[in-house]
Amino acid sequence: MKPEFRELVAASGLDVVTKPLDEAVVLAALEELHGLSGRLERMASEKDETFVLHAADARYLVKVSGEAREDLVLQTEVLQHLERTAPELPVPVVKSGVDGADLHDLASGRSLRVLSFLPGEPLAGRPADPEPFGRWHGQLTRALAGFRGGNRTLLWDLRHLGALEPTNGLAHEILAECAARVRPGELETQLVHNDLSPHNILVGANGELAGVLDFGDVLSTAVVFDLAIALSNLLDPDATDLWAAPLAWLRGYLQIRPVAEEELALLPLLATARLVQRALIASWRARQDPARADYVHSHASRDWDAARAAHADLPAAAERVLEVRR
Repeated sequence: MKPEFRELVAASGLDVVTKPLDEAVVLAALEELHGLSGRLERMASEKDETFVLHAADARYLVKVSGEAREDLVLQTEVLQHLERTAPELPVPVVKSGVDGADLHDLASGRSLRVLSFLPGEPLAGRPADPEPFGRWHGQLTRALAGFRGGNRTLLWDLRHLGALEPTNGLAHEILAECAARVRPGELETQLVHNDLSPHNILVGANGELAGVLDFGDVLSTAVVFDLAIALSNLLDPDATDLWAAPLAWLRGYLQIRPVAEEELALLPLLATARLVQRALIASWRARQDPARADYVHSHASRDWDAARAAHADLPAAAERVLEVRR
């Protein structure tokens, strides 16, 4: 393991295995701090503990931080920024406690937040035209541009690809090409979602956008990295045309948020690198935290196949990307 990888893991809060908190403790805290009661339903998550509170009047999303330090203040401020500046975007609303505070420290040393619950079903696995969701992504990115801050160190930031240890020839080739071609300091930078995928998008009964979730990886980094992450999640190795869905998303995005041509040309390589990044980190995470191995692997199970298919003809994919812009 490279020293810089260890440092990134620690900075990202991934070096600590979170022990499940007794639900009775969470319910007691909700009663005391928010005046809420009901039934808790535990949800799968990467670092924190996530619950749905089924109260008498409504449902709420309850987040309890993991045992490692997380930038919960940043996440809260970003959601509040979007509530003020882009109310048309369906994102969770932060619910203050009875004392007016948004975050509360528990006796265990962990922090509790309550958010509004957004109804809907994940976009993942549903037939849908990606182009409208690309437009929503562009709108989200444009709304986040007005946020000042978000300078944090995170393993999931694509500018840290060089810290990864390639475990096979494909990973070595892709990471080497990124090192040669991608210069993060020269790319347009702002605060971005950094983890937009069909799993983090909710749709309603008619397929309309119902929610944008999971701002846990939000940070200031290259805009094209954020776009590449979204496109990588649409690369299906079983699809007749691997790039059809990503290009449709890109077409919608560019209608709202332009990207320079020289940065667009990097998208296929960066999207492929994201798949490799996720596969390598997932393998490491599964070894470190076996209790969450199924959850971790479920989000990376097909990444190697998709990366292999995408890497087979990157120049042609780059030409198709540029055609969308023209």
